[in-house]
Amino acid sequence: MKRVLLSAQESGCGITQIAITDLKAGEVAEAHAHADMQEGFYVLSGELDIVLDGVTEHCQAEDFVYVKCGTSHELRAVTDVRVMTIGCEVK
Repeated sequence: MKRVLLSAQESGCGITQIAITDLKAGEVAEAHAHADMQEGFYVLSGELDIVLDGVTEHCQAEDFVYVKCGTSHELRAVTDVRVMTIGCEVK
């Protein structure tokens, strides 16, 4: 489940969105990449593995991961997890 806190239409700047995503243990947000957007993931609670271009990084509460444009990324919930996502368009 994802709840958008601020969208590009509301921000009037390069922020694409700020959202909270809840994943249940075992759920996966499939690998994808953005050509014109960078993202930051801040883990609010739980644990997950973030796979960046095939390299797995284990994350837990209060960890932050930055994803550059064009980087393949996949989120794998190890436990129930809540993540804040901040997306910014790159011009």
